[in-house]
Amino acid sequence: MKRAILISLLAFAMFVVGCDNPNWHCCHEDDYYYEEDYTPPPVPNGVYSVTGDESVRLYWNPVCAYDFAGYRVWRGYSETGYYYLIGETPSAYFVDWDVSNGNTYYYAVSAYDTWGNESALSDELVFDTPRPEGYGERVYTVEGYPNDAGYDFSCYCVVPYDDEYADVFFGYDDSSDTYYMQSTGTDTDLLIYGPTTDLTDVDWAPETGWLSGGSVDLYEGYSYLVWTWDNHFAQVRITCLCGDYIKFDWSYQTDEGNPELRVGKDSNHYKVDSKDSKKKEHTIEITHNVKS
Repeated sequence: MKRAILISLLAFAMFVVGCDNPNWHCCHEDDYYYEEDYTPPPVPNGVYSVTGDESVRLYWNPVCAYDFAGYRVWRGYSETGYYYLIGETPSAYFVDWDVSNGNTYYYAVSAYDTWGNESALSDELVFDTPRPEGYGERVYTVEGYPNDAGYDFSCYCVVPYDDEYADVFFGYDDSSDTYYMQSTGTDTDLLIYGPTTDLTDVDWAPETGWLSGGSVDLYEGYSYLVWTWDNHFAQVRITCLCGDYIKFDWSYQTDEGNPELRVGKDSNHYKVDSKDSKKKEHTIEITHNVKS
């Protein structure tokens, strides 16, 4: 009698609470007996990616099904092209390490159950272009150390402030007691992004708000964007204004014209085909006094 009452109560609870499929019980596997089915798990949703240095991190909302077994991650090279299986995971998280900086990859996720049923691929358009990044870079102020004040993002290296491939250089203005970052030419643009906690706070380089040539004052904890003379985008995040040197973290998009610095859920972006005055040599315009 007790067994019959328990079965009746469980059946009533299933009727009241409900699930998309009567064989699923919202992740509480031990609550009742189940039989083999031929219905796939729900399609994963909420898929998004985060750009890394030669890596892409993928996240999505966990699937809820009593017979859930895992996820399959798929990758393609165009929005409408074929997607290839690149891995399986039991968690709603996956890192794709088999990528190259500057190349764009498209992703989708499916879920499968213990019976071998597999869902359709996720609906979100998710794509990512990995880019290099660095931490704790150190440059010196141009007033005292001109040979160690410039930075060339294309080689991720410190160069002299007047090097032909330098994108920016750094300095300190005694008269205003401020540190600054200076463009090396009028065809390199700067943008003050504002306070950030780390590099991942910046998703995309915006289309407007750029200063062509000139310089910007620097503050610890602020991020600044650079649109280089050869049509690449970079981020500089100041971590220390330390006397005669400056420390910063950086990210750089090697894919020309691609403003992606970290990918989130928003896929509405743009790509710049060229800069108006692309050059191989810079005309240095100094707005601060540089000591030789």
